This record gives sequence, C-alpha cells and structure tokens, in this order.
Amino acid sequence: MSSQEIHILDDYSFDSPPFVIAANDPTGTPDFPPEEGSGDDFQPFNLEYRDFQINPLPQQPLELFQLFVPISLVQSWVRYTEDWAFFCADNGVKDSWNTPLSDHSRLHDWEGISAATAYVWLGILIYLGIHREISLEDHWKAPSLGDQRPLHPFTKFMPLRKFELITRYFRTFDHTNLDVSDERDLPKTFQAAEEWSNHIQRVSIKLYLPGTNLTVDECMVPFTGRSKETTLVKGKPTPVGFKIWVIAQQGYFLQWLWHVKASPVVPAIVKLEIPKLYGKKGKLQTEIPLSNTQSVVVHLLKRLSTPTHHVFTDNLFSSPQLFRLLRQLGYGATGTARPNCGITAAMKQIKETGKLPDGKPLLYNKVYLIPTKDK
Repeated sequence: MSSQEIHILDDYSFDSPPFVIAANDPTGTPDFPPEEGSGDDFQPFNLEYRDFQINPLPQQPLELFQLFVPISLVQSWVRYTEDWAFFCADNGVKDSWNTPLSDHSRLHDWEGISAATAYVWLGILIYLGIHREISLEDHWKAPSLGDQRPLHPFTKFMPLRKFELITRYFRTFDHTNLDVSDERDLPKTFQAAEEWSNHIQRVSIKLYLPGTNLTVDECMVPFTGRSKETTLVKGKPTPVGFKIWVIAQQGYFLQWLWHVKASPVVPAIVKLEIPKLYGKKGKLQTEIPLSNTQSVVVHLLKRLSTPTHHVFTDNLFSSPQLFRLLRQLGYGATGTARPNCGITAAMKQIKETGKLPDGKPLLYNKVYLIPTKDK
C-alpha cells in the first residue's frame, strides 16, 4: 500500500458514522423503521429572531490578521521549526521518513528563521494561493524581452531557494509531543494543526456573535499530500482533502470538528417522552442513542456561548431522534430527511411515491413535515 491512503466515498457513504464504532457501541448506521403512530396536536417551537453581531475590530488589517496569527504563536512556530531542522541535521536525515542526508542537501544551507521571516513566508504562501502561475518557480521569474509575464513584488523579500527550504522544514507543532499511543488520540495529522485550529476557533466566536439561524454540514479542506487521513469524496467541488464537521452562519465558520476514524466524541442520548417497546421480549425503551454523525450537531451547538439557535441540516444528519433531542435542549431544527431516518410511515410513502395524500403539510405534536421533491 502506498504512503498515501485515500478513503473513497460518495454521498451514500455518509450514511455511516464518521468514527469507528466499538463492539459495544449502541450506535450505527442511521437506519430506522418509519413511525407508525403520530400525534395531531401540533405545538410550534417559536424562537425569537436575532441577527448576528460583530464585536469591534482592529483599525488596521494587519492587526486583524494577527488576532488569528498572533506573534506569540508565530514565535512558538519558529522554535518548533528550528528544533526540527537541527534534529534532522544532528541525526543525519532530511525528513520524517529518515531519508539520509546527502552532501548536497539544502538543509546544509539552513540559516535559521525569525518571527519576521516567518510572517514573510506566510504572506508569500497566501499570495501564491491567490495569484496562480503554471509552476512555483514562475512567480520568481522576471519579465524580459519577448517573455511578458507579471512581476510579483514579494520576490524582493525572499528568494525562491529560501522559500522552498523554509516550506520543507516549517513546523506549527512540537515534533516531540505528537503521540498516538492511545486510540482516543487524534491522528498526528490533526495534532499538528490542533493548536492553531483551537486558537482560530476561540478568536472566531470572540469576534462574531451568531444570530438565530445556523447550519451544520460537512466540508472539505483541500490537501493532496501524503496522509492517511485524506478522504476522497466523489462529486464534490473539492474531492480530495480532509473532511471536517462545521457549524457556520453567513459563510462564517464558528466551530468545527475533525472527521477521524476514532474519536472521544460521546454519542448523544435522546430521552423518550413516551417509552417504546423494542426487542423480542417487548422491553420498554426510555432512551435512544444517536449515531456519531448525528451527535456532531449536538456537540457543535454546545460549543457556542449563545443560548439558543435554529439549526438547519441536510439529510445526512436529520432524524426525528436528533430533532427531539435538540428541542429538549432548547434548539429549533429544520432539515431534509431520508426515508430510512425514522420519519412517519405516511411521510415515507410520500417520499417513495412522490404523491401527497391530501395536498397539505403533515402536522404532528412537535414536528412540521413539508413534502418536497428532491433529486
């Protein structure tokens, strides 16, 4: 098997939980039979609408940028990078795969890095993501007679060879602290980004107070390098990369969770108002565990400091059990639903046949169902 393992998924693959399920884990792929009975006393859940608020921002763009990338954080990156470069040199290797260091290795040209140089390198990295050229080297090529091309001004701050050398050894983490000895630990790939990721999330919810309506969805972070955590999702605008679970508003990411194979995320439990019979012996069931995928919605909402919200989801998450729990916690919810998510038998028949019995929405105790055509 190659060093890069890509998990091939399609839209239907998301039926399964995002994490490995233990043998004694009561959750699993959301596949619930339809509810035969339903109430007729609809009780709407009214939430007072409030708009989002943005706290006062710094006057200068650089100061705003440094809220997300503070000097103290960059200084720690400088230490991590220096430690990694000297570790490789002292051990006669040039990378984490223990490739022997040759006499012609660029590591011999390492001159150290400062916080100012790190900011320049990061600025160039952002610039390269905006101004695309055919190859990396083309950004450093100057126009000449018969060869008209743009002149990128950042080249006067850092030569190509130095940029490539820093890129190879730059570290945002302490390489001595990565640990996967416990199966509950995050994979090394995400441990390496966790410190900065947590900082960005803290700043994000400090600057932005979300309004009532939020959404939870899965997103892709583009990445085509070598990593066992890379996921391939066919049919998506960004098919290859790291998948994350996000709660957002107006395109602004508030909080997120890594999509990993094993996680300490505890499945949420729904307490049933009316116990149900289950099993061959007809035991009374007083609570239902959600799948890990559905539990993501609950965990992301609980990360916010604002009291209550109306969350919108797609049919990857939606189920009567999830919406019941959200209502118990004081959250409203709206979402599309799959026939196997536990919706009522009448709604399941409508989705499968495309025919509405009497042309009206279906109103139950605390659920308002609107049949719509879906692709």
